[in-house]
Amino acid sequence: MAERPPIRAQGIITQMHEKNRLFEVQMANGYRAYAIVERKGPHPEAGDPIGKSVTVDFSPYDMSRCRVVEWLETA
Repeated sequence: MAERPPIRAQGIITQMHEKNRLFEVQMANGYRAYAIVERKGPHPEAGDPIGKSVTVDFSPYDMSRCRVVEWLETA
């Protein structure tokens, strides 16, 4: 059986639950999920990450949790 690819989406960090590790992300449609930053993954730059845009990967099996894959530049 073939592995299902992750679902990629963009959202905004609304809360930080664990410093530079666990965040709450809100998607454009209002959906909220917990996002984790892996040890080898991209980490936020210095400063407050609240309000920053991120790209996340959701598992196709559990849409309540996701993984941060990229921090986006905000204009």
